[in-house]
Amino acid sequence: MTGIATALRDAIQQTLDGKLGGSALLRQLIAHDEWRVPITIDDGGTSHYLYVKNSDGQRFQFLCTDEPAYQASHAAVGEALMGNRYMTARGIDLFADLSDDADVIAVNWGSPPEIFFKQEQIPSLREWAQTVRVEQTLATPKPDLRLLKAFARFYIVLQKVEEGFALTLAPDRHGRKLAAVFTAEDTLQAFLTDTRNGELGFEPVTRAIPGEHLFDDLREMPLDGIAFNCSGPVRTRLFTPELAKAVMSA
Repeated sequence: MTGIATALRDAIQQTLDGKLGGSALLRQLIAHDEWRVPITIDDGGTSHYLYVKNSDGQRFQFLCTDEPAYQASHAAVGEALMGNRYMTARGIDLFADLSDDADVIAVNWGSPPEIFFKQEQIPSLREWAQTVRVEQTLATPKPDLRLLKAFARFYIVLQKVEEGFALTLAPDRHGRKLAAVFTAEDTLQAFLTDTRNGELGFEPVTRAIPGEHLFDDLREMPLDGIAFNCSGPVRTRLFTPELAKAVMSA
């Protein structure tokens, strides 16, 4: 078992113990690049994810963090149901491609710590995959501009002013005007906690906004930069205002 897989197992256990937040676990699950996923292969040679029905008719999809977890799941479920084929998948692709066909997503079945996701949670898992993809591209020297433009849900904080609402800026010790933009609800909440602790004197109004609308607005503002996730828990990413123009030209 690799150190990464061991760390992921530890994160699952910490989440089950209430010591780690769900969003932090999801980021690790999705960032994991060595998932073992049972598959079937049809007569035409095309592989498909395997779904196994239990006695109640529920369809399970098994995801395994590592080879020992796969072997334990295989032993627990049996070759008659699971077969003997699996594929290795990147979490960013696996979670983005989850199907609603499963009633339960079972992670590390038979190889504790196990964790399960219900069918109604699957759309959220797919959304988190897109969030992690955006956070990953923001961490690169040349972000995928089309991905940023197509992202469905950035978050911003507004404050009421005489003429309507104004975008809240990220705190900056150099006094720069940095638009505060957030990729997920937990990064937004971290900022709201900071602002309330700082007693900035306004009641924040939060908005979810598609990437195309966000960057279209930002390119018209007199800004010194754009700060993504300025309060954590993921690392802050800072860009010049030209990013907004580049995104809109992509």
